[in-house]
Amino acid sequence: MCTVVLLVGVHADYPVLVAANRDEFYAREATAPLVLLESTRAVGGRDLRAGGTWMGVNAHGLFVGLTNQRTWAGPAPSKRSRGDVPLGVLGCHSRNEAEDYLRSLDAREFNEFNLVYGDASGLRCAYARGVGAAMTFEDVAPGVHVLPNDVLDAPLFAKAARTAARASTDLRELAQRSAGMGELTPLLRDVIANHERAPLESIAQPPGGSPFSRELVRELDAVCIHTPTYGTRSSTIAALAPGRVAHYLFASGPPCTTPFDDFTALLSADARSSS
Repeated sequence: MCTVVLLVGVHADYPVLVAANRDEFYAREATAPLVLLESTRAVGGRDLRAGGTWMGVNAHGLFVGLTNQRTWAGPAPSKRSRGDVPLGVLGCHSRNEAEDYLRSLDAREFNEFNLVYGDASGLRCAYARGVGAAMTFEDVAPGVHVLPNDVLDAPLFAKAARTAARASTDLRELAQRSAGMGELTPLLRDVIANHERAPLESIAQPPGGSPFSRELVRELDAVCIHTPTYGTRSSTIAALAPGRVAHYLFASGPPCTTPFDDFTALLSADARSSS
């Protein structure tokens, strides 16, 4: 139940700001950011089970993040790993090249997903729903948005509107006066460290045969999730400037308890020459 918070066209120096949580089973191992591709100098965490990634950036200033689409049944194991898709995007040199790549894929080969990609000039979302070969696309308008395990600003996900409102309240004033990352990072962290959940009585009963209980669905309504077997495994904060990734920060655990480390240098010329 990953959550990606997007601030687009709000900050003068960082036209795109991202704060995101990766939620996964604790038993599924993954790495902190490392160099995923040399050809475009792409950096992101690696899923050690399937080899792909859920989020990353590259030296051309491109960002990509993926959330699984919520369903009431498990994924089909016969399909390709969704983590291959962000990895493919990170091999691209521009947003237009990334879109050409996405349009070349057969969405039916994957379990359903939602993907946001782009650079400081703008973001788009791509949705794969398994009902046809082509994905559908949506521009991300200027403002504050949330991509949960559904479409952008999903009306059926209470935490999407709740989180967007919180981000707008906490961050707009700082962004509009071009505050630096030293001021922005703690507030971005607070937005994705939030444990607020909807009241249990407001949670609809899952469909018959689903492994989800109402109590579990309520736990998944938090942005920062903690259950015995599944929860927020890591967090990312990114700031995109024209032509580059200005900041790429990563917490190797839930943001409510884990500090962020700076991995931006992995994209630098010095890092490329020494790797």
